[in-house]
Amino acid sequence: MQIYGIDLAKEKFDVSFLRQSAKSAVAAPVHKVVSNTESSIRTFLKSVPAGSILVAEHTGVYGERLLKMCTDMNVKIAYVGGHVIHTYKAGPDRGKTDELDCSLLREFGERFTDKLRLATFPTEAIYELQQLSRQRTMLVEERKRVATADKAEECRPYRSETVRRSMRNLMDMLDEEIRDIEKAMLDIIGKDEGLSNSYDIITSVNGVGLVTAVELIVKTKNFTTIKTAKQYAAYAGTAPYEKSSGKMNRGAHISKWGNRRSKTLLYICAESARRYNKEIKLYYERRTIVDKKAHHYVLNAIANKLLKLVFTLIAKNEKYDPCYIQHDPRTFNKKQLEK
Repeated sequence: MQIYGIDLAKEKFDVSFLRQSAKSAVAAPVHKVVSNTESSIRTFLKSVPAGSILVAEHTGVYGERLLKMCTDMNVKIAYVGGHVIHTYKAGPDRGKTDELDCSLLREFGERFTDKLRLATFPTEAIYELQQLSRQRTMLVEERKRVATADKAEECRPYRSETVRRSMRNLMDMLDEEIRDIEKAMLDIIGKDEGLSNSYDIITSVNGVGLVTAVELIVKTKNFTTIKTAKQYAAYAGTAPYEKSSGKMNRGAHISKWGNRRSKTLLYICAESARRYNKEIKLYYERRTIVDKKAHHYVLNAIANKLLKLVFTLIAKNEKYDPCYIQHDPRTFNKKQLEK
């Protein structure tokens, strides 16, 4: 099995692979530069032997064309986080060039082939939702900056009415754009039966709305790549990890690694659930008042509880029932045995 290391960039990507020479029994590394265009990528992928794996570093939008064409042409590709590569081999004397980077990616893929996770391009509907979600995030951040600047301007001895009107018009325009983006999201979800079913199940949980539902659908590719709440909690950074060594035990801690946006949205849902979901509200009061736990500690636990609930409902293909009463499993098992 041949491993290709790929260092992606906007206009081109560098490729490193091993080629067997007729004069030598040892395969020698080869460096190649490919333009990041559709025609050049297609020519390169046709030259890749069957069963080979391309190993590339996550670089956002620069690698999406390559991923799309790999999916269309049935070429295996795996993406590796930048922190994983830098942790794998980093030293003060190591240079930093594109040729060295793609060679390092190839070496990592050859050594840890079992750790590679193959990637595929999402469906058209999910890809459209992904772009709309990014655009909405950008618009919300921009509106936040304008609103902050507008509040700061109120501290002046007197304000220009032209500037005040301009800021208010800008915020109104951003509000309208955000509403249009959300409407487009709902239209795409409504046209796809699978996405519509998942969306209805997710939003049936008190505290989870449109934005978080779209985030879950996009990041899990409609629950096909990330299939358990534990996996998503590890991805988002809400999963607690034990820290102990010998007699020292510091208990469970939240890792700093994780998707910040997904984590933020889960905390927003947890905050909403603790206010408007009676069951979650009682849980929050018990943990904070009786158990004396900190607010952020309990909020993280609520976020994980919501994740478990969502993934369980998706697996069962059922909507959330606020009137559901969980029976004692011992009684349930006895009745099943009697039958």
